[in-house]
Amino acid sequence: MSTIPEAAPRKIRVIIFDLGKVIVDFDHRTICKRLAGYCRLTPDEIYERIFTSTLEDRFDEGRITPEQFHAEAARSLGCNLSITAFKKIWNRIFTINPGISALIRRLKKDYRLLCLSNTNIWHFGYCIETFPVLNQFDAFILSFTVGARKPRRRIFKEALKVAGALPEHCCYIDDIPEYVHKARKLGMHGIVFTTAEQLNHDIKQYLAH
Repeated sequence: MSTIPEAAPRKIRVIIFDLGKVIVDFDHRTICKRLAGYCRLTPDEIYERIFTSTLEDRFDEGRITPEQFHAEAARSLGCNLSITAFKKIWNRIFTINPGISALIRRLKKDYRLLCLSNTNIWHFGYCIETFPVLNQFDAFILSFTVGARKPRRRIFKEALKVAGALPEHCCYIDDIPEYVHKARKLGMHGIVFTTAEQLNHDIKQYLAH
């Protein structure tokens, strides 16, 4: 079943990708399972203290430094991992989504490509170093540099500013329907990502009109 609306857009000039769960896959619970080996908490307790508290949000919005993030996380978890060891556990959770690299490289030939992501400086730095396909992107709009996370209007408006195009000339791709809906409310076209194969099919439908 297609994830695009019935009215297909025309004149797409800029394609804006989400990063996590679209270009790269990840699982935060992998971090929690690894950290459990260095403290007396269960993975579920660790998840609650990092990912359901405000800690990750503040790191993703650049409101705390990596050093502050590490110190607060270590204190909350009761572990004495060095910042270097903690960073390795924090970062090594990503894999490239099957088929996405080839699709991005094909699209790069005809479209301006942007990446709009809720992420932090550690995760983004790791992904840039690890996944060469990210070199295909013309610009990155990142929560830790903008100071706002999706679905806040501010970060989407920043993406449109960087795109340098009218909203109706931009297509946004995200695995979270709420974020795609937000992009559509601002006048952009949107595709809900499931797999690279489905995305390829949906994009072909868009560009055929």
